[in-house]
Amino acid sequence: MVQVLTFAVRPTLSYAVLDTGGSPALLGIIAAAFAVPALLMALPAGHAVDRIGERPALLLGAVTLIVACLIAAFAGDSFFLLVVATIILGCGHLLSVVGDQAMMANIPGKRSLDSRFGLYAFAASVGQTIGPLLLTLPGGTPAVPPIDLIFLVCAGLSAAMVVLSVFMSSSVRHQSDEQVSMRRTAVALMRRPGIPQAMIASAIVLASVDLFLAYVPALGHERNFSAEIVSVMLVARSLMSMFSRLFLGQLIALAGRRRLLVGTIAVSAATLACMALPLPALWFIVISAVYGFAIGTCQPITMSWVSELAPPGSRGLALSLRVASNRVGQTTLPAILGTFAVAAGAGGVLAVTGVALLGAAWSGFSVGKPRPPAPPE
Repeated sequence: MVQVLTFAVRPTLSYAVLDTGGSPALLGIIAAAFAVPALLMALPAGHAVDRIGERPALLLGAVTLIVACLIAAFAGDSFFLLVVATIILGCGHLLSVVGDQAMMANIPGKRSLDSRFGLYAFAASVGQTIGPLLLTLPGGTPAVPPIDLIFLVCAGLSAAMVVLSVFMSSSVRHQSDEQVSMRRTAVALMRRPGIPQAMIASAIVLASVDLFLAYVPALGHERNFSAEIVSVMLVARSLMSMFSRLFLGQLIALAGRRRLLVGTIAVSAATLACMALPLPALWFIVISAVYGFAIGTCQPITMSWVSELAPPGSRGLALSLRVASNRVGQTTLPAILGTFAVAAGAGGVLAVTGVALLGAAWSGFSVGKPRPPAPPE
């Protein structure tokens, strides 16, 4: 549900800015306003979840999302209020996601962590697919969706999340004899073998998806593909990612976590490199589907990987570190690789992104390796 409303509210906020007469350049401020809370609040939010439980974070996140949607609905022509709504939306999204992921990692169950996070990522993909469909609600114009109606519907979804959160229970807290500071815990986590590699792999993988979504339309324009072909490429990527996540537990049982992660990242890199080749449109649809299947397995594996490496009582902070590193990757990597667009075009950007994914594949080699003995305190 949080993915449904996030993927409905964010594009609607862009429409709201343009509808008030704002220039497209202001959309960059809106995008940054959503990402900033994850960079500033991720570690405190994760540390708080470890100490007081997931349920308070889920409740506060849902209430915060209601506030964001209502401010956006009644913002009128105020760009300032739309920015405020976006910042609050980023806060609510962060609290909800960290609470969700920590609960998936901490609550015991029969399924493996890989299978759990695969189903979690599958549910997120379903939400990300449904969310943009709210732009088609009746009451808008051919050029602008019903902005206020979408915000109010999403406020209703947030209220439903509050109800769901009331009936959820936090996992068992792991109390220690002394309260360790957030900074010391974060530093200790980053020193654990495998954690930095997991952050690198997760950030590059997620940034590659963002770059794919951003540059496939430009690629279609360069190759004179119709809008229908571009749409099919994007849908093929999304559907195949959902399919691979649904069966992630079985795939890991067949191939092993380390081999599956490294192999699928390598396949993702190869498919993006193929985007620079002069191929017929049908081949680009096939390549997009293969990329979607491969990249869809990587993100949930990094979530279960981080959860397994983090000791009990610090998994919320570890997962929030992962969220923060993802935001860094989503802001820096597109800015760096986007410079290739002028010289190499959209296909060149995607090919260079494939090269960057090789760094994520290198990081994946540490999955499943035995941990060295802990150093003396």
